Amino acid sequence: MNITTRIFLIVLSALSIGLIFSFIVAERDLTERIEAQILNELEKQGNLILVELRSNPLGADLDNIKKRVDAFSQASNSRITFIQADGLVTADSDIPYDEIALLDNHGNRPEIISAKENGIGWSKRFSATLEQEMIYLAIKSTIEDSNFYTRIAVPINYFETYYESLNNSIILIVVVSLIVAILASILAGNYTRESLHDLDRIIKAFTKRNYRKKDIKKLPVSRRDEIGSMARSVSAISTSLKQQISLLAKQRDQFGNLLDDIGQGVVVFTPKGRVSYANDEAHNILSIDNLLGVRVDSIDNKPIQLLYDQSNKKGKYAMEFEIDLEGDTKWILAQMSKSKSTGENILVLHDETQLRHLDSMRRDFISNLSHELRTPVSVIKANSETLLLGVESKKDVKNFSSAILHNADRLTEMVNGLIDLSRIEYGDLKFNHEILNINDEIKLLIERFKPVLDKRHMEVKLKCEESLQVYADKSALERILSNLLDNAVKYSPENSKITIVGSQHKNQVKISLSDEGLGISSEDQKLVFSRFYRTAKARADSKEGSGLGLAITKHLVNQLNGEVGVMQNKSRGSTFWFTLPKKRK
Repeated sequence: MNITTRIFLIVLSALSIGLIFSFIVAERDLTERIEAQILNELEKQGNLILVELRSNPLGADLDNIKKRVDAFSQASNSRITFIQADGLVTADSDIPYDEIALLDNHGNRPEIISAKENGIGWSKRFSATLEQEMIYLAIKSTIEDSNFYTRIAVPINYFETYYESLNNSIILIVVVSLIVAILASILAGNYTRESLHDLDRIIKAFTKRNYRKKDIKKLPVSRRDEIGSMARSVSAISTSLKQQISLLAKQRDQFGNLLDDIGQGVVVFTPKGRVSYANDEAHNILSIDNLLGVRVDSIDNKPIQLLYDQSNKKGKYAMEFEIDLEGDTKWILAQMSKSKSTGENILVLHDETQLRHLDSMRRDFISNLSHELRTPVSVIKANSETLLLGVESKKDVKNFSSAILHNADRLTEMVNGLIDLSRIEYGDLKFNHEILNINDEIKLLIERFKPVLDKRHMEVKLKCEESLQVYADKSALERILSNLLDNAVKYSPENSKITIVGSQHKNQVKISLSDEGLGISSEDQKLVFSRFYRTAKARADSKEGSGLGLAITKHLVNQLNGEVGVMQNKSRGSTFWFTLPKKRK
């Protein structure tokens, strides 16, 4: 398809769309104007009829009324109807006198309803009597001592003359537009073709010297006309450079991905101290949304300014500093070097917060473990030494031996707890997930604790649906419930009540155990699930326990795809809760 044909089709299409749109708009506007004009004429005719009736009333003679209606219709070239206030037709110019009684009541006609409210009304609809589309206009009588409506109607085909005139005009415009499109396309096509031939020769010569990348991207090389020939010629220029550009882009992307994925923040400062590059990790570490273009002295971080100054003096400088973020502390190890070739300063940031936290946890774990082991070991040692020295009383021997056995059991419990906790954390503990009735599991647990509950005169109240189910491991669920109930019994006073509530929340089941003990402060709530952690009140009351039960509970719940927490009750005591999924995720 050559240029001339393309231009012809484009021009013709544009003109056709414009003409179609113009025709639609013109037809709509013409229809509205003609309707308005006709309604205006019908209203004048109706008013003239009322003026005539005011000077010469209709009277009661129906035959005379029919004659006058016919006279009005012939004079106005329209259909005239007189309608009483109750909707009955008195006379109609298009209906014989003896068929008037067969007409329907006209009180529900739209034009009559509108005239009743506003004095005048009109409508456009199909007439069942005349079997054609009509425009109706009704006027309420303004003559004293009379209450009727004068309705005037003309058929819709009244517009056909106007539409024929419009169509003739459109056809004429289409013919003229077609001729213009042909002439314009021939002239423009010849001009464009000659111009493209000239450009093609110029570009062929240009291919041996230089090219512009933005021009290459715009070339329509797939076209089979003169423009396509020119595009293919220019594309030949870029062939020798594609490999080099692709290689450079690949190396650039690899370098950018490397900087984003190394897990360290990288910030590059120009010799004038402005940030020319910063990877995503740098923004995350420094908690700054955008560093590009920012001067070093505008960064709200004095250690970075010190690093910049010292690296300019010494060539390289490293330091460790901290950032406070709404109560949280972030530890950063930073090093800035000055490039000898470009004069840029390159800052490398490493977030050490997690390492410090793990180191702190390791120290706390060793300290807590040492503290927890010291007491039972000391008791075992002291009682063993006493027995070796010789004790004559059998009662004392029994007491010392019982103390040794009791503390040995504590050590065993502690070691077993640490082993279980380690297995859970490292995923060595295998779970057999199944659908379990949580209500039945809690009832079995209460039965096992019944001797202890009876001894302390305590009551467990269960509020849980009989059919409430969870997707979990049976033994793990038993241990979670046992640890929480044992904790509630241990830290609740005698003659108190423990309430267990089970409820559904979307795809999760929530189990809450509320006691009437001393409660847990907000500070202790953050640490109560840590290893060996026991509240100051628990230690002061000499409550026995390894401090591992709640830590094991937390890890078990997490392994079962749930959450665990604690909150202070409004009156007294605390509530431990955990969630488990209702079905397999």
